[in-house]
Amino acid sequence: LVGRGMPVAKVAPAALAATFVTSVVGAGTYALLSLTTTGDIAPYWSLGLACGLGGLCGGYLGARLQPRLPETALKLLLGVLALGIGGLYAVQILR
Repeated sequence: LVGRGMPVAKVAPAALAATFVTSVVGAGTYALLSLTTTGDIAPYWSLGLACGLGGLCGGYLGARLQPRLPETALKLLLGVLALGIGGLYAVQILR
């Protein structure tokens, strides 16, 4: 959405809310499956809570910093991060 011209300030809260809902539903599904299925399928709660806490802190800091940063810088940063993560995935696949 940012690539199509929407401001980061409008896209970020929706993306965070969608990620939160998806994470909660996924963790709940795996927890339910661990009760009904044999094998080690239960989520790693400590890792999930640590990542959730990091996301909560990052969301808070991002909401505080975003109004102070120019829109162009935010878009450039998001683009560089997306390319970097994509590059890391490509390197892992090509190994």
